[in-house]
Amino acid sequence: MRYVEGIDTIPNTDADNALILGTALHTGIEEGVEQALDFYQNSFPVLTDDHINEMIKLEAMIPKAKAMLPPGGAFELPIGNADFIGFMDYLVPVGKGLKLDGLITGEDLDEFEAFDLYDFKYSNNAKSYAVSGQLHEYKYWYELTHPGHRIRDMYFLIVPKVKIRQKSTETLSQFRDRLQDALKDAEPTLLPVQYDPMKVVDFLTSVKHMVEATEFPKNPNHFCGWCEYEEFCQKGWDYMLLPKNERRDLNATKKKVVWLYGAPFSGKTFFANQFPDPLMLNTDGNIKFVDAPYIAIRDTVTVEGRITKRKLAYEVFMETVAELEKKQNDFRTIVVDLLEDVYESCRVYICDRQGWKHESDDSFRAWDMVRSEFLNTLKRLVNLDYENIILISHEDRSRDLTRKGGDKISSIKPNLQDKVANKVAGMVDLVARIVADDDERVMSFKTSEVIFGGGRLTVHEKEIPLTYDAFCEVYEEANQRAAGAVKRGGNTPATPAPETTGTATTAPSRRGRKAKAETTAPVDTYDPVEDAAKAACGDPDGTWEPGGGEAVEEPEPATGDTPPWNDLPKCPDGERIFKQHDDNPEIPLCPSIDAGHRCHKEGGPDGCPLWDRPKAPAEEPAPKMDVNPPRRTRKKREE
Repeated sequence: MRYVEGIDTIPNTDADNALILGTALHTGIEEGVEQALDFYQNSFPVLTDDHINEMIKLEAMIPKAKAMLPPGGAFELPIGNADFIGFMDYLVPVGKGLKLDGLITGEDLDEFEAFDLYDFKYSNNAKSYAVSGQLHEYKYWYELTHPGHRIRDMYFLIVPKVKIRQKSTETLSQFRDRLQDALKDAEPTLLPVQYDPMKVVDFLTSVKHMVEATEFPKNPNHFCGWCEYEEFCQKGWDYMLLPKNERRDLNATKKKVVWLYGAPFSGKTFFANQFPDPLMLNTDGNIKFVDAPYIAIRDTVTVEGRITKRKLAYEVFMETVAELEKKQNDFRTIVVDLLEDVYESCRVYICDRQGWKHESDDSFRAWDMVRSEFLNTLKRLVNLDYENIILISHEDRSRDLTRKGGDKISSIKPNLQDKVANKVAGMVDLVARIVADDDERVMSFKTSEVIFGGGRLTVHEKEIPLTYDAFCEVYEEANQRAAGAVKRGGNTPATPAPETTGTATTAPSRRGRKAKAETTAPVDTYDPVEDAAKAACGDPDGTWEPGGGEAVEEPEPATGDTPPWNDLPKCPDGERIFKQHDDNPEIPLCPSIDAGHRCHKEGGPDGCPLWDRPKAPAEEPAPKMDVNPPRRTRKKREE
């Protein structure tokens, strides 16, 4: 399905993803534990306690594995030619003149340099690797493409996976203590492999059969459970058609698939109503203040004589998707509001169909049935040929992430189960959070280990106003950047910057503003030294000038070491403001101070209401006190 039909799947975000764990192990052995953990946590849209547990395992096992390797070797060494491509995990030179297996009688041993080959495996199934032909093929092709080199010994470095589960009677802290004890007893092992040339013959024969094959019948076996195409292959989900064999113009792609989440009353539905020709698939009845046509996704009851019939909400949703697939309408935008309500209605539908009261009645398969049914229908909706697909959810702050040190952080996620949320995130182009602060509403693209977000497109603007025009502008820029139409880092300036000429040691003074009555022709005063100084003080556009806009006299020329704005007073609270922003980027910087902590506000720090300074003493003089003063009483105002 991947190589012949070209079908891709949604990435697997399970904490024990074998591909990601294996790559993290290789990264840790080659570069270090810190780089391995950084790669692992950046491979997922959001982290859970299970991910932290896997990071604890990697942190414990990588140093043990690295200690078993001899020094002086090369990592990830490419081998092969036009007929074969491979990468050896670790190759170590062991010297010349050694007795090697496979040398023809009469060969001069001094002409050959010997090596030992190591391959890393993060697995508990060492027996399967013992019969693998991987290292045999590496040895054959390396010696074929490197005359004068011979591989002496071959090893699999088997790093065991510690598989223990948290008991229902123990806390997370207790489980992690038990996990640490189990990791102390786990030790990597070296599995030697004896070279067998028939393994290479079997490999070449299998390649010949694959090249000659014209049909690929299904071959169900125990490996199907590890295949990412299991649902497509065995469950028959065939709604994805094969594309035409031609390159697509990414700049011509106008379809937007977005998942929005935020607190109630933050403006999600109102924002979706701004999209062109929308159809609302509404679940909560929140359509009083939007004028888009809608379909209520709810249970419907009809009475025919003495018979009362009930159609479940999820049946209404499936019928709506089936009708939208016909494309016999002129809608351009489809909005699902709210996504978690559709999932809950799917639960009710599956339980009603199976005769269950709850998923626990058949816990072995019930949860998978609900999840598969919901995601299957949602994929049909997302793949529809409409201009915009908007998914809306509420945010959930009730779940905590427990770090390794034991401290808990409140996570901000859509109000959907983690497994389902990660799958939905793989279907959309962008996941954005709507943030409401009093009357100001913004769309945030910030992501972290506790804030759910991300997507296929890279957005440089982390916050934008909650308007349709601002969203389209950012989306189009990100889409063009992804397509290669815009260089990384932003649009190309319309007018090129003037060439820098010299080695000037002084910067011309900034020109003061003239009185409003005077009108003079604009003069090009561009200077690279002054421009760099403007950028350093947080004023790259040159829009700020000292004096607050009033007419000032022409200042004396200043040297490059003492620009005029260096005379501005420094904010006494600047250091705390910048440190607070570094600790929590969501706390904004003061707009009136620059990178040098200089205050550009009219009146300076003394006129700033945000300066966290001690209260000024009262202006009236302190009362004189006797040796034995009387008891103090509050003064009357008239006195």
